Amino acid sequence: MKLSVSLVPGALTAPLLAGNCPVEGVEVDARAAKTVDGNSRQMLDLTFDVAEMSLATFVWARDRGAALIGLPIFTGRRFLEPGIGVRPGLGIAEPRQLAGRRIGLPQLWMTSSVWHRAALRHVYGLDDRAVTWVTVQPERFDIATPAGTLVERRNDAALPDLLRGKEIDAVLFPRAVEGHFEPELAVSPFAEPVAAQRRFFERTGMFPIMHFVVMREELHRSRPDLARRLAGAFARAKAAALADPGAIEPRDLPFHGAGAAAAIAMLGADPWPYGLAANRPVLEWFLARAHEQGLTGSRLAVDTLFADVENDR
Repeated sequence: MKLSVSLVPGALTAPLLAGNCPVEGVEVDARAAKTVDGNSRQMLDLTFDVAEMSLATFVWARDRGAALIGLPIFTGRRFLEPGIGVRPGLGIAEPRQLAGRRIGLPQLWMTSSVWHRAALRHVYGLDDRAVTWVTVQPERFDIATPAGTLVERRNDAALPDLLRGKEIDAVLFPRAVEGHFEPELAVSPFAEPVAAQRRFFERTGMFPIMHFVVMREELHRSRPDLARRLAGAFARAKAAALADPGAIEPRDLPFHGAGAAAAIAMLGADPWPYGLAANRPVLEWFLARAHEQGLTGSRLAVDTLFADVENDR
């Protein structure tokens, strides 16, 4: 059996892309994806047998009957406090002070944006309906703007230019603002960004999931053992990464500005847990927030979305 597999290069996927962690009984045609966005758009058309996909895009697609099944293999995770940036000189020292402001986003419905808005409302005390959202990239799918949410679409613009022209007051970005925006355009509202990430985890117990592995549902029905075999290969790949944590690139680490040792100290010996049991609370919270924001028409159930590889042995 031959599988087409598209993965985003990173510490947790590199051993599979290199062919060092084979899938039992399967020939894998593995390719490196340029972006999660590209992979997600292609998986809406079932382009690959197995691929990494945005959590929000998957949830939207499944709510509308897409023939995809999730695997509890969570390869893209990070804390998002470093992605909050405000224009210097506005006197904004905490996220709730963004009420009434204009905030820029790449897309309204990308996973990081759903997480950002959820955290603003439920962790930082800022109702996401109390600001104007300005997006600069075409959405991956067509969805009506939720009632009470103000959205201005500027697909001809770039976030740095909007900051420079003072057309927006802040950005919510999928990666750390530091390194992506000049400091005269956007700075963190947190005095200690690493400490802010730690506080989020201590307060909520959640390590946000950005993207993960999915497969075609028809393939899962015809080969129910395949999900378990894939999970085994990804587990071995993760073990290879953890065996040499010093070699993990900073962009793959959970905490921006802190190394692998800090992540292990905070999150435990396995900073990237796979499986439903370990991730059910964070998945349920995300699904509740996705419905609250209008991404899904109903609140979806974890067990209807994922193959349970833990009990399939």
